[in-house]
Amino acid sequence: MPETTSLFNKIAKHYDSLNTFFSFGMDKIWRKKLVGQIMGSHEILDIATGTAEVAIETVRKLEGARVIGIDPSAEMLSFAKKKCASPEYKDKIELIQGYAEDLPFENDRFDAITIAFGIRNTVNPLQSLNEMRRVLKSGGKVAILEFTIPRNKIFAPIYLFYFKKFLPFIGSFFGSKKEYKYLSDSTSEFPQREKFLELMKEAQLDPQESIELMIGTVIIYTGIKK
Repeated sequence: MPETTSLFNKIAKHYDSLNTFFSFGMDKIWRKKLVGQIMGSHEILDIATGTAEVAIETVRKLEGARVIGIDPSAEMLSFAKKKCASPEYKDKIELIQGYAEDLPFENDRFDAITIAFGIRNTVNPLQSLNEMRRVLKSGGKVAILEFTIPRNKIFAPIYLFYFKKFLPFIGSFFGSKKEYKYLSDSTSEFPQREKFLELMKEAQLDPQESIELMIGTVIIYTGIKK
């Protein structure tokens, strides 16, 4: 993700508030559903942790959970560390800088891995998935939350207009038009549904149920390391 690191550094300050605004507040529900896919896990890796929203939701929802959040953006991690400094998170969340394609962990370490809206921003999604499999324990689960283009032929053009035109327009008021244009473009260019499931299979992460949310604009992919 090296070429997008500066992008996320730039939008870090407004990232949480704009996400909530653009998703009509649904981003909080999506994160809850993502974490719900890894119930029973204790040692968890959250890739592209950003401002640690998924990591925080994980330790809130999963009793005894410990999360390591990794992200290439120093600015994102700076905001994450401030949020995770409170006593309720301090000993449960560790934040480090690093890349999905080269995870700095030993083999077979984690019970589960989460990644929210990050896999499409990796330089090499397949390599990232291979790294996830490497650091997962046998039987461990990966849960991937990502935007997708809806199948509905009537709704899809409306969604694409909103994503490609409205988001960058609003982002421009925060000095982030170029950045949010990239984020919208990256969604349409990323492998959709069956194509992404093929990548998971190639990485030997056995795909489980895929959960589509909000009229098919968001999807949760899950896979198991056998």
